[in-house]
Amino acid sequence: MIKKYKYLLIFILLFTSKSHALSPQYEKELYIGCYTNSKQYLGNENAKVYCQCTIDKLSAKFNDKQIDEVFSKTPEEIMELTAFATEECENNQ
Repeated sequence: MIKKYKYLLIFILLFTSKSHALSPQYEKELYIGCYTNSKQYLGNENAKVYCQCTIDKLSAKFNDKQIDEVFSKTPEEIMELTAFATEECENNQ
């Protein structure tokens, strides 16, 4: 009986995590943009850590279509919608 629920839980986690995940290509593009802009302020190593953290947070919340919608907004709206990720990752530095 427990095995049955364990497999159901794994199945649910796999499919729910995929619905709110960026594709590897989007993650790579976002990482490159983040790293390029951040390394001059944070240094190479800190920029790598910060950007990976930020991309992980965004990927946990948005899929490709949703991130396109976010980045089609004004810079102020983009900052507001992504602040949760940047703030948490800044605090981890």
